Amino acid sequence: MIKVLIFDFDGTITDSVDIKTQAFFELYKPYGINIADNVVEYHLSHGGISRFDKFKYSHKEFLNIELSESEIQNLAKKFSKLVIEKVINAPYIENVFQFIQKNYGIYDMFISTATPKNEIIEILNKKSLRNYFINVYGSPDSKSNHIMKIILKGKYSKDEVVFIGDSNQDEQASKQCGIRFIQITKEQNIKFLSNLYSDLNDLIKIIGQKTKHINFYE
Repeated sequence: MIKVLIFDFDGTITDSVDIKTQAFFELYKPYGINIADNVVEYHLSHGGISRFDKFKYSHKEFLNIELSESEIQNLAKKFSKLVIEKVINAPYIENVFQFIQKNYGIYDMFISTATPKNEIIEILNKKSLRNYFINVYGSPDSKSNHIMKIILKGKYSKDEVVFIGDSNQDEQASKQCGIRFIQITKEQNIKFLSNLYSDLNDLIKIIGQKTKHINFYE
């Protein structure tokens, strides 16, 4: 019996991954197009990792600069200004809002994202989503820590918990915590949660193993 749905945000609830990709490019463009391209490539291949860690890594690896904590915070503020209104206005992944509305009260729902907590709460409030989720977890804490906090605080069995995300890091966090993972795949031009399934319980029967990909698609 599935009781808990943990959602990533960017690329899972809203189509906002490209917004943040462009923000990384804009922040690093003053260092040259090649540097900006390298940062973007790292960002895209490490979805689910906080922007703070990406700034630290990118400056060290591509610019040979060790950032101080205050410098990281300043970059984060600039990044937030570039993205927050655009993310608030970003469209939903198709049918995901209807899915959340339909299953509100049936499952305990949570958010686990690499976006800073104060920022994701502002976004959820502006999109009238906050009340659908029991709690919201963001960076700098890791997603594996988010998952374990949810399990321990709610006294859930791991078999009762599903993580819904779009990145390899989402899958890795799920595996690390021993819970099921369901992948949202943007590249496929097909609908989120097809009419073949009435709810997640039908989908879980198909998953079979503890951790395995399954797309909510026809």
